Amino acid sequence: MDRDAILNQIRIITNIPIATVSDADIVVLINNGMSEIGVIRHWKFLEASANVSLTANTQTVALPTDFESGVALTDDDNDLRIPYISPSALFKLVGNDTGNTASVPEYFTIWEEKFHFTPIPSTTDSNRLKIYYYKTITTLSTGSTVPEFQEAFHTALVEYVKWKLWDKEEYFDQADRAFALYNNYLLDMIKYYENYMSRWPLIWGEGRRETFFDRNIRELWYI
Repeated sequence: MDRDAILNQIRIITNIPIATVSDADIVVLINNGMSEIGVIRHWKFLEASANVSLTANTQTVALPTDFESGVALTDDDNDLRIPYISPSALFKLVGNDTGNTASVPEYFTIWEEKFHFTPIPSTTDSNRLKIYYYKTITTLSTGSTVPEFQEAFHTALVEYVKWKLWDKEEYFDQADRAFALYNNYLLDMIKYYENYMSRWPLIWGEGRRETFFDRNIRELWYI
């Protein structure tokens, strides 16, 4: 469902008049629900990656604008993962030491929405480093915008808004039921995305899946 369809469902089910709650008010609640769902856990549909552009003799680089939490920073030239260290460790060891430079950083931290590197990059390179991360969820900015997650769970937003509206109108029994339904959708959604890879058939050859890794470790039998 797109945003307009979600709004229409809310109107039909709650029958709250526009004079009491405007469409703009409901859109705010829909997007509040989107934002809350986005931070509940690390969702599969929020996985992202981006190149990190290094500038010679510059210690910091801005995070991607949609950055929520990091997974790994890699050096694609050397096929290495660059270790993360705490801000206090980096600032204690390095501080603003502009003389400590190298072609590629050995460590990094994140502070004030920026990468901080040590040693400081000595050369400009736009595609050597790549950050793998979870992005912030995209709110529904237009009536035709569709939530990023599987359509089977779009009704969670309807129940979320019902819960908020009924609670505002002090219909507490209806609010409690809507809250319970919202939570049930979230639990089903969590199970769905947790089992995302296990549902892949990954057929190899004549209708069977190829096995990999150590056969004594059952969890690693299949990719």
